[in-house]
Amino acid sequence: MIKYVLILKNRKKSLTEDLLNGHVEHLKNLDNAGILVLCGPLKDIEFNDGGMVIIEANDKKEAENYFLKDPFISEEYFGDYSIYELTEANKANNWLMGDK
Repeated sequence: MIKYVLILKNRKKSLTEDLLNGHVEHLKNLDNAGILVLCGPLKDIEFNDGGMVIIEANDKKEAENYFLKDPFISEEYFGDYSIYELTEANKANNWLMGDK
């Protein structure tokens, strides 16, 4: 499976308890499906706060379908979001250095 990163930024409105609960339920659903890798808030003035979610999916369309179910997107809590494919560098793949 391929890892995809969702970056949320430019908060547009106040966070309500219902919105937060819906977002957390969405994250729990991703975790229960075994596809959630990492998630958490980003604290950066440039982003007007923001967040990141990393999941595993078969392709970008599948990842986007999962991400768009997040109330933080569907209820427009954040004004902008981007989805990126992540190539993980690690010991198992020699930090993407080939056979060096």
